[in-house]
Amino acid sequence: MKGLFNNRKFVLLWLAQAASGLGGTFSTFAVSWLVYKLTGSKVAMGSVWVAFMVPNIIIQMFAGPYLDRWERKKVMIFSEWFRASAFLIPIILYPLGHLETWHLYLVSLAAGIAQPLFAPSSMAYVADILPKDKLMKGNSILEGTGQIMMLLGPTLGGLLITAFGVELVLLFLVVSLGLSGLLLMLNPSSKNKTIVKRESWFFQFKEGLQFYRVYPVLFWVGIMMMFINTSSGAAQPMFLPYILDDLGGTAFQYGLFTSAFSFGMLAGSLLTGIREQPKNRKRVMLGSLFINGSLFLGLAWTPFYWVALVLSFGQGLFAIIFNINNTTLYQQRVPDHLRGRVFSVRILLAQAGIPIGAGLGSIIAETYSISSLFLALGILICLTTFICFLNPIFNSLNDNNVATWDVSEAENSL
Repeated sequence: MKGLFNNRKFVLLWLAQAASGLGGTFSTFAVSWLVYKLTGSKVAMGSVWVAFMVPNIIIQMFAGPYLDRWERKKVMIFSEWFRASAFLIPIILYPLGHLETWHLYLVSLAAGIAQPLFAPSSMAYVADILPKDKLMKGNSILEGTGQIMMLLGPTLGGLLITAFGVELVLLFLVVSLGLSGLLLMLNPSSKNKTIVKRESWFFQFKEGLQFYRVYPVLFWVGIMMMFINTSSGAAQPMFLPYILDDLGGTAFQYGLFTSAFSFGMLAGSLLTGIREQPKNRKRVMLGSLFINGSLFLGLAWTPFYWVALVLSFGQGLFAIIFNINNTTLYQQRVPDHLRGRVFSVRILLAQAGIPIGAGLGSIIAETYSISSLFLALGILICLTTFICFLNPIFNSLNDNNVATWDVSEAENSL
């Protein structure tokens, strides 16, 4: 890993993503806290996530094909500064006592517009600045650092809210996102200069989809993640009321619970970074998701806060093992000139289930209980991964032979 930190471009990206990760964690924490404080409603908690995810998905669909034409560095800077600007709304209105729930929906909407531009651009930029044999370790460092920020963010956010109020959390997140944009300005432009034609949105989006004809297993991984993230979308808004109401916790304990998940992701990143690429990627990826679903069942049944902390750690550990292997799989197979649009299609497929989960999950939790919701989610994840494990197409996850991208071949397969 020493060689990676001698790479100035990687170091600047690493620092920028660290600042972005802290700001993003603070934003999730602050919005969740403010919505629940203003409304006390589980449905409101779920609907604010819908307000974030719906524009997120729409932007993924329509902006994705153009990300290979736009300068990736500038796209990331815009994303960071646009989000920072949106959070000036609660910073100004909350101390004056004029903040209302619809303001937070507006902030979530703005974040949903900007954030999906950052992730695929960043993934593609990493592949621009690192050789293929360094991608696994580079992704591990970036993912691990992001999880350190997510580890510190909720705990620090809980302490800041308890001691000083939510205003300081809002201020920190704006500064973090602004700093991330400044660091990215110091980085050189990406090397991708291959897109020179001005094709239509439909043509570019179709070309991104055509890649999945060459590697159909990647398409089915995306479909699988749609079901998995339906569960994630349902669970994420409910963690705050789960800790406060079901387990009788505090804001600080909610922060620790969220940090436990991030600590598990950090441990998984370190574990993945020091190991070679798995020989049986199918077993590692699908097995990690199955265990993650089993841990949801534990959250449904435990009445003890400390057990929930351990289960949250385990979920983070196995989630990041899957994520790193999945991202590396894409980076090793997607040609440079298609990365932006292919990553966008990937994220679009994976995130399509999140708003559905957030909407349905909040209704189930309000009508029945959060424990009933977690039980249903655990069953859904375990059943989905078990079916995928039996599907022969997922055997291709173990194929290390990278085929050459042939546009004519992809077009003929449509």
